[in-house]
Amino acid sequence: MIFLDTSYINGLILKNDSHSVDSGNIEPYLENESKATNITVLVEVLNSLTNYNFFGNIDDLLSYLFNFEILDCLTSHDYNSAMLLFKYYNGSINFSDCTILQSMQKFGITRIASFDSDFDKIKGIQRIGGFN
Repeated sequence: MIFLDTSYINGLILKNDSHSVDSGNIEPYLENESKATNITVLVEVLNSLTNYNFFGNIDDLLSYLFNFEILDCLTSHDYNSAMLLFKYYNGSINFSDCTILQSMQKFGITRIASFDSDFDKIKGIQRIGGFN
């Protein structure tokens, strides 16, 4: 199981994204992987569409996002746990990333497809995409 972060997904769906080529290169290696994401990533991806002039089919995008094995809709307990992580890292990891860490912990996921180097600060997390 691998968690898909906003930076990876945006690289796949937005051809003018700075990570488009890298995401495309990684995608074949993740083809047979079970995938997870959470509501934070969903919101970030949808909010980025206007910023990058998304010209794809929104229904196809939503079908892709809603067909992962896990789409974690965070609970108030999850947000409280994410806040504890945020405090633990003294804000050096942003709150959105802390919600991702919370989802990963909840489901025992240790790998993430992301271009966000903040995930390198977390022991026990392997980031796929950190080679650019």
